[in-house]
Amino acid sequence: MPREILRVGACPKCDADDLQCRYNHFEKDELRIVSWEHKCAECGYRETTAFRSDDPEELQPEVVDRCPYCGRQGHL
Repeated sequence: MPREILRVGACPKCDADDLQCRYNHFEKDELRIVSWEHKCAECGYRETTAFRSDDPEELQPEVVDRCPYCGRQGHL
């Protein structure tokens, strides 16, 4: 499972400059899972979002390889 972790700036909760953006991409047969997480290493603040290819069509975003929090591009 390819993972990419980048430091993306200040935490919205504690303002520490240690907010990390984690991108995960997993594929097996016809299933694809893409997940995004923003987490502060200082206070533990965390936001996560995941998209699965077998979710209902109305829940599928147009772009899954772009972070919904900071907008950075992941690599599928």
